[in-house]
Amino acid sequence: LIAAFDFRNYRRHFGSEKGREPHLLFIAHRREILEQSQFAFAAVLGKPEFGDLLVNGRKPEDESVLFASVQSLNRDLVARFPTVYYDYIVIDEFHHAVNDQYRKIVEYFKPQFLLGLTATPERMDGKNIYEICDYNVPYEISLKDGINKGMLVPFHYYGIYDETDYTKLHIV
Repeated sequence: LIAAFDFRNYRRHFGSEKGREPHLLFIAHRREILEQSQFAFAAVLGKPEFGDLLVNGRKPEDESVLFASVQSLNRDLVARFPTVYYDYIVIDEFHHAVNDQYRKIVEYFKPQFLLGLTATPERMDGKNIYEICDYNVPYEISLKDGINKGMLVPFHYYGIYDETDYTKLHIV
């Protein structure tokens, strides 16, 4: 929804500058995320159908608004799309952007605007996602602050006593 509302604002300004609708590319790693995002964009933009899906090798009819899996997009990226074709690109789960498949896409396209979305910017492997977007972070909030501000539901851990003697287990 964040991306859809931002794109709606971008679209209002873009059309008057370019004289055409902006080309949108939304990238994710799972079909379910792409379908949910496509539905969110359609709802926010007030269009019953918005964009097309590029998943599992499917060839969309209109690629000017595309919700694409990273895997399908990588198959024939250079052959299909000029580097400046998409004006506005959204990458969901942006913490994956340091991986080879995502990195290839990020380095290939030259959009006017790139929006990376993630709830987990700190990676266990120590790779830095912030350098990909030149440390341009418009909004960030910690888990603790999100809970304290009522933006997230607090969670509780419960331990359950178990009389099993685990000392006799042999780990192989």
